Amino acid sequence: MSDDSAVTQDEPVSRLQSYILGEAADERRHRRVVVSLPVRFLAEGGDEYRAVVFDMSAGGASLTSEARPELGARIVLYVDDIGRCEGHVIRHHDYGFAVKLITTQNRRDRIAERLTYHANRHRLRDEDLRRYERADLDQEARCILPDGAEIACRVLDLSLSGAAIAIDPRPRIGAEITVGRMQGHVVRHIPQGVAIRFLAAASSRAAAVERVANR
Repeated sequence: MSDDSAVTQDEPVSRLQSYILGEAADERRHRRVVVSLPVRFLAEGGDEYRAVVFDMSAGGASLTSEARPELGARIVLYVDDIGRCEGHVIRHHDYGFAVKLITTQNRRDRIAERLTYHANRHRLRDEDLRRYERADLDQEARCILPDGAEIACRVLDLSLSGAAIAIDPRPRIGAEITVGRMQGHVVRHIPQGVAIRFLAAASSRAAAVERVANR
């Protein structure tokens, strides 16, 4: 296979996610994964078409489609189980066209999580798959910083293994903080605050919500 193909199935999930996010050494910034997901897309002018995404990364996608928007055209994609994405057409191929996505780092992370899920769902247990489910949340919480200071924050989205937190000032990357009763490390800065990875995953979404809210 070419370098754009999916990673092999015997690689661990953490390695696969690193490929997708572009974190593994000597790999492309956004590793592509073979999928088969229905998609609706809106071309410039408002015309709507249906297609299938046959490979995708956090930074782009290739579609099988009879309709081929012009090169450079901006389109909006509604990918099944991935959600809304925007981008522009960068290439035509024999079966359709390829799109470069225009999105934020936080959104790329969420796309990567869903791609990890699809690439591994055939071989992982249900409880392992749930680790990558992330849902929007709008929950006030209290955050304890490394120096012991406690400040207000807001949980923007949440999975069993991490969360996006709106907080000001933003703790440094690598800092260990506590949100409600969930401890984690800051892994990335986002426009509103930080993304954290929990030191220990929650057993369920309900438990995660309860613990970040300190109930």
